Amino acid sequence: MCAITGKVTSGERIDLRLVAAMRDAMVHRGPDDAGLWSNPAGTVALGHRRLSIIDLSANGRQPMQNEDGSIHLVFNGEIYNFHALRRQLLAAQHVFRSRSDSEVIVHAYEQWGLRCVEKLRGMFAFALWDGKRGRLLLARDRFGIKPLFYCHREDCLVFASELKAILVDSDVPRAIDETAIYDFFTYRYVPTPKTIYASIRKLPPAHYAVLEDGKLSIAQYWEPRFSVDGPENEHDAVALIQSKLTEAVDLHMISDVPVGIMLSGGLDSSTLVSLATRSGNAPLHTFSIGFDVPRHDETRFARAVAARCATVHHEQTLTRSMAAALEAKVLALYDEPFADSSAMPTFAVSALARQDVKVALSGEGGDEIFGGYGWYALGWKMRGVDRVPLPLRRLAALPMQWMPTGFKGKWTMEAAALGPVERYARFISAFSRSDKRAFMSPRFHRRFEGYDDYWYFRSFWREDLDAYSRMQYLDIKTYLHDDILTKVDRASMAVSLEARVPLLDHELMEAVFSIPAGVRNRHGQQKFLFRKVVQHHLPAEILNRGKRGFSVPLYEWLKDPGAIDVTRLCERKLVSREGFNTSKLTGSDLWPFVAMGRWLDAHG
Repeated sequence: MCAITGKVTSGERIDLRLVAAMRDAMVHRGPDDAGLWSNPAGTVALGHRRLSIIDLSANGRQPMQNEDGSIHLVFNGEIYNFHALRRQLLAAQHVFRSRSDSEVIVHAYEQWGLRCVEKLRGMFAFALWDGKRGRLLLARDRFGIKPLFYCHREDCLVFASELKAILVDSDVPRAIDETAIYDFFTYRYVPTPKTIYASIRKLPPAHYAVLEDGKLSIAQYWEPRFSVDGPENEHDAVALIQSKLTEAVDLHMISDVPVGIMLSGGLDSSTLVSLATRSGNAPLHTFSIGFDVPRHDETRFARAVAARCATVHHEQTLTRSMAAALEAKVLALYDEPFADSSAMPTFAVSALARQDVKVALSGEGGDEIFGGYGWYALGWKMRGVDRVPLPLRRLAALPMQWMPTGFKGKWTMEAAALGPVERYARFISAFSRSDKRAFMSPRFHRRFEGYDDYWYFRSFWREDLDAYSRMQYLDIKTYLHDDILTKVDRASMAVSLEARVPLLDHELMEAVFSIPAGVRNRHGQQKFLFRKVVQHHLPAEILNRGKRGFSVPLYEWLKDPGAIDVTRLCERKLVSREGFNTSKLTGSDLWPFVAMGRWLDAHG
């Protein structure tokens, strides 16, 4: 796990001190070593910070080159099938000088060119300079586990693992993208490919970019596929998932340093612990974070799993005062507004894990791949309702507006009166258009007349999929990488911890999505097949509990004005700058304003 950065110009010589400063702005991502390379003309420079995980020797240092020095690589991530690829490349007469997975990418590019990315199984973001062709290749893994930002102007391209590194270059324009501010209050994050800066973009997951002759082209190399050519009966489907899941966990345990597991006590992380210990990986260290608000605390479930699997268990309780101390530090990790409040406990559990290990598995992706969110079940139930014309549904729901909150059927009828994209957004977004109109100043809101608030969701809405698969696909293409994986990457790398996500092995996902939806979800039952796979290996209290997520006691923490001074943040920046009115917002609704206020305080 590492940090990468670099710059390519059309002729101007690059100041290597600048690239070194960009590289070292991300020292937290790679404190073990640093590398820097430039071509003889000085028009290409690559920088690298290393967190040594595989091949700890100097042979694994980057930038890495091929035998004749025509190719140079900087790489962030892990390639879990590198042993198999290495054998294949050795048979094709390639010569290796290290045991690292990084060198496999160099020779894979020599062998297969741009299609090398299709061969890689893992999490990655890399930049490869091909001196013979005068070509820069940037690539990002299929799910967007590892980040990659870039700024392309007429005469140069700058890239890095984090925004803060790109901003070290004073030539990069700082103009704010106002649509990104508006989108942030819809999604809680700035959606890909946007960033908060108009000149900087995120490379989307499963894409590569090629810079050649000053022209930048971007292409997609992989797409989640619902093939429906897999097992059609429950027994065979469970066997297939069991096999691919075990394989994925075993691959993710490959390391030359100790590996632990972040254990929330939920089904996903508990399954990772069970599979890892059954594969003989002992003694295994597990790490949990609890809360000082009992209804949010899940440590008893984590303890039950740790006891069942005989792990060396570590836990910590996150209190309101600790959260207040962490809040500004955690929000600063993201370099742009980011309002997933579970970033705080994710940072805390990463810091706890880093005291004992350098690598930790985490359960992200289980809900998206195996169907763990409540909106999947609702989408399945509403598939017939959506055949009724929308005006008729809205008419039928009119009486519900006079019913009190909590009235049986009120929420379902209101949901039925929405289009499917708007219904999905009601589950997952921060504020609706009417919400935003209430707190945004008329001056600001008028700039977005005619703007599609849910353009991001609509761009990945697929009518060709069944109701269940459609929302899984949508989550994978939006929420998963822009929120969940962004949160985990920045929080873990801030403490120099490599977080691995075995449930996002793409071969596992393809196996699951080859199973017909009716077998996978069994009438909307959440994680039906996943529970079948692990039912004999986990305590009943883990198998039978509902979906909780990393639930943070924001309401309890924010209702005390002394905990986090939201009023000061909002008034000093949002209110004074844009005329926003936050006086009617309470509790967790204020969190996006905390995130935006903190960012504006530092950058606005």
